[in-house]
Amino acid sequence: FEKNQWIFGYGLDYRFQQILQREVHLSDAELDGSNTVIGDYLLGDKFFTTFIELKKPSTPLFSKEKNRSNSWRLSNELIDSVSQILEHKASGLIRLDSDQYINGEPLKQKAFDSKVILIIGDWAELNEVSSTQERDIKKKTFELFRRDSRNIEILTFDELFERAYFIAEGNKEHDFIEEDDDLPF
Repeated sequence: FEKNQWIFGYGLDYRFQQILQREVHLSDAELDGSNTVIGDYLLGDKFFTTFIELKKPSTPLFSKEKNRSNSWRLSNELIDSVSQILEHKASGLIRLDSDQYINGEPLKQKAFDSKVILIIGDWAELNEVSSTQERDIKKKTFELFRRDSRNIEILTFDELFERAYFIAEGNKEHDFIEEDDDLPF
């Protein structure tokens, strides 16, 4: 991501955003150094900030159990990640409300209801599902959840790759990458 910053910017919001800070400290710590809020990336376009939280492609999106009719339980890891990035945003808005500096230079970008992006999991998780009905319920549940998650963009790693591939290679046909394949960026 640091080598190809356009993946976060152009690939996510069609505005160029650069990485302003990796592992950005968004809150004060306790005296013993604990309980600090640390975001994975702070991005910025010319005027405003975006918070990015990265999990692993192997992070599960779904629990093992079905929920009630026509829905599936989302994984604790997904729900915890949403809570985490919301805290990043809340702490970051307070922290960035005052003058901040990165590498000795004032931060020009402002945090006004900053966008937050969570990159987590992989749709390949559905390949392990034996039933078409279960697969369809999981897809619908996840899509309904993320479309109704106000102010949070939730992407899977394979979706991020698809966007980056399309931007870099155009509309060429390609094979989906396997988990062990090297990514071109």
